[in-house]
Amino acid sequence: MNQDANGINEIPLSKIKMIMLLIGSVLFVAAGIWFIKNPEIFRRSPTLITIIGYLSIVFFGIGVLFIVNKLFDTRPGFVIDANGIVDNSSMFSVGFIPWADITGLSIIHVNRQKLIMVKVEDVEGYIHRQPNALARRTASMNYRMYGSPVSISAVTLKCSFEDLYRMIDNGWKASGFAK
Repeated sequence: MNQDANGINEIPLSKIKMIMLLIGSVLFVAAGIWFIKNPEIFRRSPTLITIIGYLSIVFFGIGVLFIVNKLFDTRPGFVIDANGIVDNSSMFSVGFIPWADITGLSIIHVNRQKLIMVKVEDVEGYIHRQPNALARRTASMNYRMYGSPVSISAVTLKCSFEDLYRMIDNGWKASGFAK
């Protein structure tokens, strides 16, 4: 984390965390290929195993592409300043969120992963800001399930989840927009 004289916190992407995620994703792609080539060795339906194999290849293959792209990204993973936050940490990042758009923060747990849900004023606007159909669908699903289309994780950042949440919360309160 780098804080400059103007109070801007820049949190870099963690190359080590991303390499670990890359290794895991590659292993799941390899497992998907193995499932497709050897579905008959499982007790379950070979058709189901083959489908799982294809889904694993597609899902984790997209992850591999994203991670490789992020490994060469020189921009900070997350920025907190007087104007708001800039999320560049994940495939579903929304970019800049001004403090005035934020109506609340909460923490949720999904499969042993902590996420910061950033509640925003213009929900539909943030859903439609997403760059592709998959990201819009994910944002819409997040809104229905967790009350916000914007979720932030520290998984790819060079900081702990607790530090990230504290910095966002403190920045939001300092902005004067926190209720």
